[in-house]
Amino acid sequence: MGSVRGVLNIESTDSIEKATLLAKGATADVYGWGVGHVLKLFLERIPWHANKVAATRIAHKASLPVPEVIDGLIEVGEREGIVFERVDGPTMTEYLKVHSDKVEYCAQQAAELHARIHSTEAIELLPLIEILTWSIHQADPLEERTRKAVLDVLNGLPAGGVLCHNDFYPSNIIVSLQSPMVIDWAIGTRGSPLADHARTWLISRMWPGRLEEMEAPEHVQLMWQRFWDAFFHRYGELRPSSSEDLIHWQIVAATVSLDWDRNIASMDQRVSFVKAALCGAEHPWLSC
Repeated sequence: MGSVRGVLNIESTDSIEKATLLAKGATADVYGWGVGHVLKLFLERIPWHANKVAATRIAHKASLPVPEVIDGLIEVGEREGIVFERVDGPTMTEYLKVHSDKVEYCAQQAAELHARIHSTEAIELLPLIEILTWSIHQADPLEERTRKAVLDVLNGLPAGGVLCHNDFYPSNIIVSLQSPMVIDWAIGTRGSPLADHARTWLISRMWPGRLEEMEAPEHVQLMWQRFWDAFFHRYGELRPSSSEDLIHWQIVAATVSLDWDRNIASMDQRVSFVKAALCGAEHPWLSC
């Protein structure tokens, strides 16, 4: 992937103390950083930060709507960060809270963005299929024979070589004045577009559970159902695929999520989906 570590090395936190804190997240704080830039300062060091730089740079070089990496990685005291082009605006999730009349339009924009990403070669990035293989082995809620069956499914699928975001959903899209911008490329890889699409499908299946946890009113739940229906319809127009191919990737995505999304409440649903899909049994998600 080449060098991703920038030349900027700040030995003290003086600059941070003078910077404007824009947002606090579960994994990082975001500061205003000079003119037209932001610093994403991580709470802890993990290897995926370097991958985030590499994947974002590849997406930007391909003229996809992503914030440009200005410096990466940099040291700020004991913490690691990345300096990005500043992009102002709400996430698409936040935007739709006050613009529910734009739900179909936003869904179509998101689907078109995802299809554009899947038209981009990414030979420099890590192969997604290796990460999926490792994560299937870590899917502890499934017994070993079921994990082996999922690995057999994965081994029969094409590895692919296009850019995959692997966490593509409305909260990772900024609605800016210029255009929707895709953020958070930490697990950007090269792989099959259907693998990435199946990951987004899985997020859409887990979405209602999150809304219920937040006690979202019925009209909000219905709005998001409209969003996902419009999203998958538009993506299917742009990148048609067979239902058999897609369900194989959905089995893989649901299994991998047992490792990736351990803190999300739909664990039992994902386990039951994997088992049902492997043996051709009925499951509520299979009609979605």
